[in-house]
Amino acid sequence: MLRRLVKIADSRLPFAAQVAQLRRQRQWLIALEHLLDPSKRSEMPSSGQDVARDVDHYLTKLLAQVASAVDEEEQRVAAHINQTFRNRWWGLFTCYDVKDLPRTNNELERYLRRIKAGQRRVTGRKNVHDFLIRYGLYAACVDYRESVADLLVRLRKVGHNDFLRA
Repeated sequence: MLRRLVKIADSRLPFAAQVAQLRRQRQWLIALEHLLDPSKRSEMPSSGQDVARDVDHYLTKLLAQVASAVDEEEQRVAAHINQTFRNRWWGLFTCYDVKDLPRTNNELERYLRRIKAGQRRVTGRKNVHDFLIRYGLYAACVDYRESVADLLVRLRKVGHNDFLRA
């Protein structure tokens, strides 16, 4: 049994360098996640610009760090991470500037679930598919605790250029 265990352990040795490389690359993503998660940051960001600046600084530092590396795979992975963030840059930090805007997909799914539950309570129907198809994105503006006057005040805060861009 000991020989079998040694044989299994020996079969892992050729992959040790690859495992170390993957752990290093995973650590890059973990560091980025810490920069993006306000609960894991040492100081609370005052705005999306602060988070964007920190992420930009980290990505620039990461690219400079791997540029001197001999391993082309690490350069490719770092460039891919950088490109992925840059492609989504325009909307990535909005959640820090807009109160109660969901930051992650899980938070967004919970938010949509609350909308559906509210609509079920209002209509008494089990299926709210027609409501979502009919109103789509506008369903997110519905808050059953908010009066129509409060909704109009909130919507007037959106600038015309921001509305046109969205």
